[in-house]
Amino acid sequence: METPTMTDQFGSSSKAIPADLVGAATEELIGRNIFDGTFLSPLVVLRATAIEHNLATMRDFCLANRVELAPHAKTTMASSLISRQTAHGAWAITVANAVQARTLFNHGLRRLLIANQLVNEASIEWAFEAAAQGLELYCFADSHDGLARLDRDHAGKVSVLVEIGGSGGRSGVRDIELALSLAEAAAAMEAVRFAGVAGYEGVFLSARDHAGRRRVREYLRFLGDAFERIASCGLCEPTASPILTAGGSACFDDVADILGPVAEAHDAKLVLRSGCYITHDSGFYQEVSPLRDHAEFAAFRPALEAIAQVVSRPEPTLALLDLGKRDVSFDEGPPVPLWCYEQTRRHPAPESWRVSRLMDQHTFLTVDAADEIAVGDFVSFGISHPCTTFDKWKHIPEVDDDGTVVAVASTEF
Repeated sequence: METPTMTDQFGSSSKAIPADLVGAATEELIGRNIFDGTFLSPLVVLRATAIEHNLATMRDFCLANRVELAPHAKTTMASSLISRQTAHGAWAITVANAVQARTLFNHGLRRLLIANQLVNEASIEWAFEAAAQGLELYCFADSHDGLARLDRDHAGKVSVLVEIGGSGGRSGVRDIELALSLAEAAAAMEAVRFAGVAGYEGVFLSARDHAGRRRVREYLRFLGDAFERIASCGLCEPTASPILTAGGSACFDDVADILGPVAEAHDAKLVLRSGCYITHDSGFYQEVSPLRDHAEFAAFRPALEAIAQVVSRPEPTLALLDLGKRDVSFDEGPPVPLWCYEQTRRHPAPESWRVSRLMDQHTFLTVDAADEIAVGDFVSFGISHPCTTFDKWKHIPEVDDDGTVVAVASTEF
C-alpha cells in the first residue's frame, strides 16, 4: 500500500496536539510522551501492543479456519492501520461506498469490496474508470433496477455479488428465486462479472445470547442455501473461484462454522469482512466478541483509550470531565472508566464509577462521595463501538505501554 505523496501535517484544529507542532509533519510527534504536559485535553490514543495482538489474532483465526479476510476500512479509514491489515494477510479491503474506495485506491490498494449497492451515477462512473486503471472492484446488487444501472459500454469491468438479506434485516433479496435471477442477469451482462454471493449477519444480533445467536445462524443457513443454489448453476467465470462473503465483528465464528463447509464444497472463497477487531473496544464488542471465551484463541484487547481531565466537581458524587460526544462514540453505550492517572503512573478506576450522561463537550461521571478525584485529575475511558470514535479525530497517536508515541494514525473520512 502506497503512502500519500503529500506530507501529512498537523493543523491548528488537530485535536490535542501540542501547540509547538502545529504546522509540523505528523511524524514529528513520534517520541513524545503523552504525559509530558504539552498535549491538550481531551486526547484519544491507540495502544500499540493491543493493536499488534489483535492483528495477529485475527490472522491466526483466519488461517486456522481457512477463510480469507477483507477487513472493513470504515472502522478506521486510516491508511497506516489498513496497510498493517494487508501486511497481516488481508485478501482485500472492504469499504462502505465509492468515496472510501476512491480514497484507498489513491493510496495504492488494488482489490476493494464495496459492501453496498452502487446506484449513484457519478460513483458508478468512477468505479468503472478505476477498474479500467487496474482496480479489482466488487460491489453488491439486490435488485434488477440496481443491476441495470451498471450496464454500460466501458473498458473496465466491475464484479457483482448478489446480496442476500432476511426478514427484518437490512438490504439484500429475501427470495432465493430472485437471487438466482439476479445472478443469471449479472452473468449475462458484458459490463460486469458475476462473482458470487454476499450477506451480513450482524443486523440480526441484538445481544450475543441464545436468541440472538439463533437468529444469526438461521440467517447464515439461508445465505448458504442461496449460495449453493446459485453456485450449482455454474454462473461464475470458470477461471475464478466463486466468492461467499459475510462476517462482521460479532459473529465471524458462526460464519466460519456454517458457511465454511458450504464454500469448501463448491471450491469457493469464504471472505470475512470484520473491521472492528483491529482496535476492539471496552463496551459492545467486548460483550459480543466471538473470542471472548474462546478455547483456542486469546481474546481481542481494547486498543482505543480516551484520556480526559476533570474540570469540575460540583457535587460530592459528580465529576465533570472535558470529554463529550464530539470526541467519542456513544451510539452503542457510554465510555467506560478505566484508569486514574498520577503523572505517568496509573491505577484502576473504582468499579463503582460510571458515566451517567454525555453531552457535546462534557462527561458526567458518577463517583462515590469519599473518592479522591479533584479538578485537574486525568481519567481514561474505554469506548464502545470504535467506528464512531475514529471519525471524530483527524490524527490519533499510537503509544507504547509507557505513553511514548510510536506512530500517528491519520484518518480520511
